[in-house]
Amino acid sequence: MFDFNDKEAAVLTALQQGLPLTQRPFAEIGRAHALGEAEVISLVGRLLQSGQARRLGGVFDARRLGYRSALCVMDVPRARLSEVAGKIAAAPGVTHAYERGWPDGLPRDLPGGPGSRNWPNLWFTLATPAETFAAETERLRAACQPYAVHTLPALRRFKIDVVFDLRTRERDEAVEPACALERERPPAPPLDEDERRIVKQLEGNVPLREDLFEAPAKEAGLSVEFLLERLRVWQESGVLRRFALLLRHREMGFKANGMCCWELPDGEMLSAGRRLAACPEVTHCYERARLDIFPFRLYAMIHTPEWERTRRLFERLSQTIGATDGQVLLSLTEFKKTSMQFF
Repeated sequence: MFDFNDKEAAVLTALQQGLPLTQRPFAEIGRAHALGEAEVISLVGRLLQSGQARRLGGVFDARRLGYRSALCVMDVPRARLSEVAGKIAAAPGVTHAYERGWPDGLPRDLPGGPGSRNWPNLWFTLATPAETFAAETERLRAACQPYAVHTLPALRRFKIDVVFDLRTRERDEAVEPACALERERPPAPPLDEDERRIVKQLEGNVPLREDLFEAPAKEAGLSVEFLLERLRVWQESGVLRRFALLLRHREMGFKANGMCCWELPDGEMLSAGRRLAACPEVTHCYERARLDIFPFRLYAMIHTPEWERTRRLFERLSQTIGATDGQVLLSLTEFKKTSMQFF
């Protein structure tokens, strides 16, 4: 793993938060951090070549493009886990699939641990065009019998954009007191053919060059001015969340990924979600439906370098929201992690 000085780490955070939608975005980011355009491009190139970054491209809101998504969960015997996970990972609409549970090296009776309880162990995200979601879910259920597939759609989104700040990886952060609720927006109008070509050009890894948007515009048969204007409109309406560098958190040192879960009274859910979303170490935060097999509704994803630090962070977050009986499921095996492919 590369070592980064403070200036490079700050640039890396900015690249994850989103590049400016201009013809020379690396030059703008460089000016803001006292680095040259070539230095910023070199940094991005090193990360992509080493595999520490998985892509440079657009991050689109699937719902605004007419897609439906849900977190799904299964309880599978360990002896058949890899087999069943392979069937799940083979589905094109599955973007993430993990074994989540408790590492053998940590006592089960620690705060956040399962104690004598056994929770479902196979977790994955499924996203498809809205009109085919039910059919694809049933197809997976049939393929994975006799193991049930349960869906956990998001009822409320508090935070979704993932940014890893290398400057804070090795130290604790304070939890800020408030955060704006993630805005809910209706689906966008159907995209025309030009717009679909833009999405297809930007959903993967865009070629690294100074005039970053020139190549995808040319491939889509459009002017770079038209492409950039469309991206700005989409960013304002929420179709485009950001155009950014996406990192592989494990390769960057954030190896201990944990899904924190709590159950709270209805009247406390909104305040707790906002407080969790304000914590820099929380990358995702949702309220989800409650299942009989997993009786929690508030979810937050966290990442640190070590299991015990992730567990301690879970304890601190629990104290912040006044929750006493939560659970953290740690990501033991990564079966699949990829970006959405639309249309």
